[in-house]
Amino acid sequence: MIFNAASLSTIVLCALASLGSVAAVPSPFEYPEVVPGPGLPSLASLGITSKDLFEGTGANAPAKRDLLARFDRICYDNGCGRVSRANAQACVDYLIRLDTQQCVVGTSPAVMCVAGDAIIYGNNISGNGQVSSYCRDVGYGAKSVVDNCTDGNGQVAGADAAGGNGGLVVSIERC
Repeated sequence: MIFNAASLSTIVLCALASLGSVAAVPSPFEYPEVVPGPGLPSLASLGITSKDLFEGTGANAPAKRDLLARFDRICYDNGCGRVSRANAQACVDYLIRLDTQQCVVGTSPAVMCVAGDAIIYGNNISGNGQVSSYCRDVGYGAKSVVDNCTDGNGQVAGADAAGGNGGLVVSIERC
């Protein structure tokens, strides 16, 4: 096949243009899916996407409240390994967006959110049958872990109390 200079340059320009347009389209697998825990609102019902949560600026946690003094934040690796800070933060942002929605925990740990390798649980340490806090306060407890328990490699694990209820402890774990 014989190409002249004009047709060859047209082919090169078309190829370069198509590469530019492919790079502009984000991959659907760019971010892990943020999955709310059972009984919590879907992302769609809130008008947000997983991408929105990963690209958000993050929510600012309030100063540590007196109630939290009954539970000292712990930073730990539970034997399953630490999780990505970005994945944990996406779940934090989801929970904070739920505002005054109640996050309820019975006698067993309750999954509040999953994103990639990060799982945020609520744990009932009160000894009562059920505890609850505003989901935003569960998010603030998780944010305290993200802000204070992240290692130099961007990995996090730990637990802290949810605001508004010293009996509800929030943990960020892999399993």
